[in-house]
Amino acid sequence: MEGMSFMKIGLISDIHGNKKALDAVLEQLEKKNIDKIICIGDLVGGAPMSEEVVQKIINMGQKVVAVRGNRERYIIEGMPKVVHDEKMKISDEQLQRNEWIKKELSDLSIEFISKLPKEIMCEIEGKKIYIAHYPMNEDGNFRKHIKQANVEENEIMFNGIDADIYLYGHTHREIYNSKNGKVYINPGALGCPEKTNRAPYGILNISKKEVEYKQLYAEYNVQEVIDYIQNIKFPGYKGVLRLFYGIDD
Repeated sequence: MEGMSFMKIGLISDIHGNKKALDAVLEQLEKKNIDKIICIGDLVGGAPMSEEVVQKIINMGQKVVAVRGNRERYIIEGMPKVVHDEKMKISDEQLQRNEWIKKELSDLSIEFISKLPKEIMCEIEGKKIYIAHYPMNEDGNFRKHIKQANVEENEIMFNGIDADIYLYGHTHREIYNSKNGKVYINPGALGCPEKTNRAPYGILNISKKEVEYKQLYAEYNVQEVIDYIQNIKFPGYKGVLRLFYGIDD
């Protein structure tokens, strides 16, 4: 893409309160001279540094464009009784954890996440970009939850939304699919390493003629985050360790 005008955009999603992972990714993005960062929701929840994560995003100012995830919605509106197509019932521990996180957030952070849009449609270098934590129905609820979508499933997920590039998160799986000039990207769950020592993120290069995506990873000391969680023992912490960090204890 030499000699061509293009925009270099960092893609991050599903931080889930893991500031150590976020710091590792932002350090790499800074070295890569990113023009903009798009944060695709779920800044909070999971690891117990949600306040620090939100403040980090706030302090980056206009450098970051962000949308609201379901975890932000839970803070603002409270948790529903079921999630993911009404298949997963919410436990008392999850409700307690949500309230614990809300109490840890400052008024400024709650105000910030409450103002985040559910979706954004923008245009960069002539390309229409749709950004949402996950595509929604007309009633504002998420469409069918597909964890590892293929391109045909992506087409169904985003049916009725006219764009060239579709950015989403929520499923905690890295996705890059392309068909008929349309691109579907999920950079993965930055703050949920499962049994790895890395945080996934992406870089999107957009020019008038080309869209190029690179899936990348930043290594960091995941054990430090695990130790911190085990030390604090917030409500439902064992569930967080199991689901987000691959630890059964």
